[in-house]
Amino acid sequence: MEVATKPNARFKNYRDIFYNLLKTTNVTTMYPICSVAITYDSTRAVTVTKRNEREYYVKMYDLESYELTFEEKIGGEAKDYIKLKEVEQDATGQAFAIVYFNDGNFFLRNFGRVSRTPEEIQLNELKINELVGIDNWTMVYDGFPDPSITCSFVSDTKVFINLFYNPTLTHYHFIYDTRARKVEGQVISIVMNSNKKNFPYKCFYSEECNEIYSFYR
Repeated sequence: MEVATKPNARFKNYRDIFYNLLKTTNVTTMYPICSVAITYDSTRAVTVTKRNEREYYVKMYDLESYELTFEEKIGGEAKDYIKLKEVEQDATGQAFAIVYFNDGNFFLRNFGRVSRTPEEIQLNELKINELVGIDNWTMVYDGFPDPSITCSFVSDTKVFINLFYNPTLTHYHFIYDTRARKVEGQVISIVMNSNKKNFPYKCFYSEECNEIYSFYR
């Protein structure tokens, strides 16, 4: 069924200001995009792309030249099984972090805008299972892109992290100082009145209330 539309006469004298409001350019990526975000200073597009279940990439593109300015690989080995959803950024859009799942193990990786060597990445990466004292028995679900762990910046160097260890239905959260490379305060664990199919979906920091909100599926 076709529906005929007629321009609103009230906007007739203003139609010129509605032209060319958006600038669009197609940028072809090597692999499908899982998520994309614009940095808060509006200079970069940050993407998470997925080659397969074992290999993901985080990339940044300059919004003026559309050139690739940053790239890091996550996984890529035959033993890997990765879940990675999105990149978080601080209030300035200069500091970034990802949390991801790899075959029962949880990791935090923080970075700036300069690509690093594999050795530099490995030294920077936080092994969360060792930190909170859990094994690698957590299982995620193929039907969801979520890694059962989320994070949010509370300052330019501090990241709130929460995860769900589903073998014991336990929620863990803590704040990690990426500059000092240590936990601020304590790691908190809470046994949830839940089931193994739930997981943290997103978390947010409210600067006005100085509170962090974690949302579960």
